[in-house]
Amino acid sequence: MKIYTILILIVTLGSGICRAAEPSFDCARAGAEAEVAVCSSNALADLDLEMARLYMLALNGPHATDESRRYLKATQRGWIKGRNECWKTGRDLALCVANSYAFRIHEIRDLYADARREDNEKSSGSFPYRCEGFEPTIGAVFINTVEPLVSLKWAGNWIILPRVPSGSGAKYTSDYWNTLASGGYSGINALFWIHGEEAVFAPPGGPEFTCMRDEIG
Repeated sequence: MKIYTILILIVTLGSGICRAAEPSFDCARAGAEAEVAVCSSNALADLDLEMARLYMLALNGPHATDESRRYLKATQRGWIKGRNECWKTGRDLALCVANSYAFRIHEIRDLYADARREDNEKSSGSFPYRCEGFEPTIGAVFINTVEPLVSLKWAGNWIILPRVPSGSGAKYTSDYWNTLASGGYSGINALFWIHGEEAVFAPPGGPEFTCMRDEIG
């Protein structure tokens, strides 16, 4: 089993008391701490709405089969269970929940073409990026919710980076990360900075690589 690397988001999740939108579930019935966190945060509620939108597209799309629906529903139940167990990490609940939503958004977009058939400004991808001197292809999903994120997957690694202000392009970076194996924290930086079809990518603790977005075949 591969160990994923998870970036801790440096954003003000959990601060949205007066939300612009309700999540996809009834907050009056929120029981798990993770659900309460979603109902207390603009950023998390927006992530929930986008994940739910993609889920329904995959569930009801023209390419959906009985088998694919069963699998989607089973993995969704497993994902909800995992999200609701974020309190067990002993770390920031809102950040764990945000990571969980970002992973699920990326996963649904990767696995179900129907989830990508009605793209809007909230999420896009997965787009392949090939980097000079870096062998694995990087799959990037851009999540443009209240707190924009990029989800990156390559060779058994999976990281989430928040978008930060930049003079040009779209820059995503974070200097706090942990591994599921050790649970430790380090001040190692990671970077994904795009300008059009080009990008600069630095894995946690690694050098920078020049990348190009590849055609989706």
